[in-house]
Amino acid sequence: RRDQQGLPMVRKGAGHQQPRTVDAGSGTALGIQQVGEEQCMRYGVIRRGDQIPLTLVHTNQSVEGMIALDMVNGRIIGLQCKAMIIADEGFEGAYSSGVVGLGMDMAFRAGLTLRDMEFMAQHPLTIKDTNVFLPTGLLLDGAQLHEASGAPIEVENQTTQEITEALNAAVQPVLDARNLGQSAAWWTSLFRLVQQRTGIDMNRQTVPLQPTVGHTLGGLPVDGHGRCVVGTWSRWFTGLYAAGGAACTGFHGAAPLSGNRLLDAISSGTSAGSEAGKWVSGRKFSASSGLEAALAEAESDVSAMMETGDESHVVRCGTVMSSLQAALTATSSLSANSMNNLHAKLEQISISAESLHVDQKSLIANTNLLEILRAQAAVRMVTASVQSGLAREESRGAFQRVDFPESNDDYLHHITVDREGTVGSLAIKKGAGGHWVLPPQ
Repeated sequence: RRDQQGLPMVRKGAGHQQPRTVDAGSGTALGIQQVGEEQCMRYGVIRRGDQIPLTLVHTNQSVEGMIALDMVNGRIIGLQCKAMIIADEGFEGAYSSGVVGLGMDMAFRAGLTLRDMEFMAQHPLTIKDTNVFLPTGLLLDGAQLHEASGAPIEVENQTTQEITEALNAAVQPVLDARNLGQSAAWWTSLFRLVQQRTGIDMNRQTVPLQPTVGHTLGGLPVDGHGRCVVGTWSRWFTGLYAAGGAACTGFHGAAPLSGNRLLDAISSGTSAGSEAGKWVSGRKFSASSGLEAALAEAESDVSAMMETGDESHVVRCGTVMSSLQAALTATSSLSANSMNNLHAKLEQISISAESLHVDQKSLIANTNLLEILRAQAAVRMVTASVQSGLAREESRGAFQRVDFPESNDDYLHHITVDREGTVGSLAIKKGAGGHWVLPPQ
């Protein structure tokens, strides 16, 4: 969007002190995707969207490659590499769509710890009982928040977290986007999508809201170069990098700010990509024996999943995801008691998740197997989040406990958790000069 002088229209997002965000209404995501597509074509990036990651192959925490499922040809293949960048999403989909990052889960199963998994931010403008997230840019164009009774909900100059808290405290909060004026033209495709999904005409009707987790801050622990660290900052899982939603970069601190998610993805992707390029230039491929052994093991595991057993009592993916989201919805506040109850439910759900039934027996375009892998990953990620939350006996940023409502400087460090549920800590790292890049608060 442009202003009257023909310059990009820069505005203040939620919680911003200075105008620094730009958008194109409904076309923002499409524009970003188009730029990415153009850059991939420009630099000859080969993409394989139908290959699903299964196993990270390594020897003594040094990357050798990965095992993937090729859903086009129906084969399990091994991909050898000198370095690997995990650059997919976080696990926020466990709370809504069910789509979580398989790359982060793959590294987790390979022995990496996950960092700051307790920190996650709710998206305030989520349509109730759906997984449709409305952009907060609507508020900048004149959309208003109020209760169903008409009582206004004041959100001016508030952060996204404060807006979420106000909506959670309100009685039947709704979004009114009926009076956007000339700005309504920028949201035409969004209004059409909402009407197709919910039957609500946003030009004439208000939209009921229910804040839902939309951004998870935790993930693979990385340093300033995008390298995945193990236990301490000085120890590196050799050849493994992470960026974007799968990485816990520390960019957001304890609570994200509107507009910073894309900035984090660009920044962490640049760091990981440039460092990985330098790293591989002087490296040779490792021996292929480890990759061959991992390939045989993966083929055996997938064959076992595809075996036809007693089909009279089977568990399917939808049941597990429904149980998971019901357990998460029932945990409305965070306390030792509520998180312990949730953890007990997750243990039962994980048992069901590991015995999910595969209905589709061919590996070609086997979306059934993909959904099973996502469901299993979602349960593991949420379990790690709860374990990390139990270890942090304080409230800080986006993580708020009702039994420990105050911040405690004794917990001024990162909390890590591994696949076995062992909780550890990682010191907060200062800048190169020994000073805080940003103060912890």
